Amino acid sequence: MPVGQKLEEARKRKGVSVREVSESTKIRGDYLSAIETGNYDIKLPEVYLRGFVRLYAKFLGLDQDALVADLDNELGKVSDKNSKKSLGSIVSNDNSSKQSSSTTDSYSQPKNRPLSSSRVNYLKPIIYGSIGLIGVLVVILIIYLLSDSESGQEIKSSETKGQVIVERDAGAPLELSVNNSHILKISIFGDVDKLIICDEGKSPNVFHEFDSLKTGWEKEISFEGSFRCYSSSVENIIFAVDEGKPSKLGGDKTGIGTFSWKSEK
Repeated sequence: MPVGQKLEEARKRKGVSVREVSESTKIRGDYLSAIETGNYDIKLPEVYLRGFVRLYAKFLGLDQDALVADLDNELGKVSDKNSKKSLGSIVSNDNSSKQSSSTTDSYSQPKNRPLSSSRVNYLKPIIYGSIGLIGVLVVILIIYLLSDSESGQEIKSSETKGQVIVERDAGAPLELSVNNSHILKISIFGDVDKLIICDEGKSPNVFHEFDSLKTGWEKEISFEGSFRCYSSSVENIIFAVDEGKPSKLGGDKTGIGTFSWKSEK
């Protein structure tokens, strides 16, 4: 008796529908119906098909190994039929392939022949064109190197005039005067777990980091041109630059926040 018929009869004896089996085993109903009818051409790998049959047999209380063995026999018969059909086409195609290979072998054999003058003349423009292209690339490279060295000289000369170009972490250049230094005054009037101040005017940037600050803590930090501040409690920090008016670091903000200041010079 085919595997599908055994499963169908056992299901009917148990008095359950395909839908109930599908809900219990999580196997799609169309797969269960195909297995019961012996239609194994459902585009499933054989390993999944065997797993479904084993799970179905377990649900119905049947011998899982015996049903899987019967399934292998049925799959073997199906594959044998398919192989017989394919053998006929293979044999017929094999004769034609032999004939075609025999006709093409005489043309596929390479022969050592010297290059004709026409081929040499055809290759000359390609060779000369490649040499010319290499020459153009070399000239472009020389011009680029010369322009790069000239730009370096311009930067050095600008430093002598009192201007320095500083590359920031964000990638944008910042133009600062040499004497653009300031004093940042920080005071704490509430607990602050973390405070980081970055001197962005120096290259590389200089970071000042402080932990577990209490009320009354004060600090003066010199910086060049601009600074950026990070704090876990911005509402508890008062800052002033040089002799400027003290201000709350976060304004109306509370909790974690950042603040940046840049000289207008």
